[in-house]
Amino acid sequence: MDSFIKNGRKRKKKQSNCKNLQFRSRRCSTASASSERDFLYSLGINLFVVPAGLYTGGIMGFAQLLRTLFLHLTGLELKIDIAGIINYAINLPILCIAWRRIDHRVVFKTLLSVTSTTVFLSLVPRTGILGGDKLAECLIGGMLCGCGIGITLWMGGTSGGMDVIGMMLLKRGSHTSIGHVNLIWNLALYAICAAAFNLSTAIYSILFSFISTTAMDKLHMQNINVEVTVVTKVLSPEMEHEILVDLHRGITRYEGVGEYTGQPVHIFYILVTKYEISRLRAIVCKHDPHAFIVAKDGAVVYGNYKRKI
Repeated sequence: MDSFIKNGRKRKKKQSNCKNLQFRSRRCSTASASSERDFLYSLGINLFVVPAGLYTGGIMGFAQLLRTLFLHLTGLELKIDIAGIINYAINLPILCIAWRRIDHRVVFKTLLSVTSTTVFLSLVPRTGILGGDKLAECLIGGMLCGCGIGITLWMGGTSGGMDVIGMMLLKRGSHTSIGHVNLIWNLALYAICAAAFNLSTAIYSILFSFISTTAMDKLHMQNINVEVTVVTKVLSPEMEHEILVDLHRGITRYEGVGEYTGQPVHIFYILVTKYEISRLRAIVCKHDPHAFIVAKDGAVVYGNYKRKI
């Protein structure tokens, strides 16, 4: 009996150690992926945006304005771009507010992202590689920065600043997108650029902002609602349980009749995000490989609908 108890304790200890190793592995992979995304964003800023004399928008764009003002007033010539450091300082109080309003894991990932972005912006050289072609720099820089931020949002973090504010608005039930929140802020920021510098800088910066926010919204699939209609001949309580409990999505079920076969069918109406559509399809196909699934993007939802950020 004693040996049986000891063996059981050893098995539990091994299972616990395995779980701890898996958790540490996930945290290491998350940190590595975050660094790669932030490096991509930093390349877009220092290789395309800064050499073109553009302003990115968001809190980073505001930090760039403060940097320009500081350097103009002091006459200093610094070897590193202090815009990243200013951006970090502004983000800290925003993250303190967000800690009470959104998921702590999102805030932690955002802090990790802002920290690595600050480091990369200070390390990546500010060198133009397109010979002063502002339009090409807007296009490539916008796509790189937008993809970097979009992948960050897709992985459950943010790049800080207006992304965090946009998430807090979404959490409160606002029907806007994070890209639209950024765009509204940027319009005000670029109006200041037009007044302080010149109209050309503001116009190219607006073009950059449009490209980057479009790329970001395309990758932020949690922001896209999808209407899913499932037609199946199999009524499976297990399938319904997985959708309700594992996927955390509600189901509206009604009965129908196939006009061609005359056989009764079960129809499920489900609302999910585009990020969840592959999981839903896997659940349905596991219980009925012949189920008929129709997915329609871009649904606008009002009422009691859980928004997952």
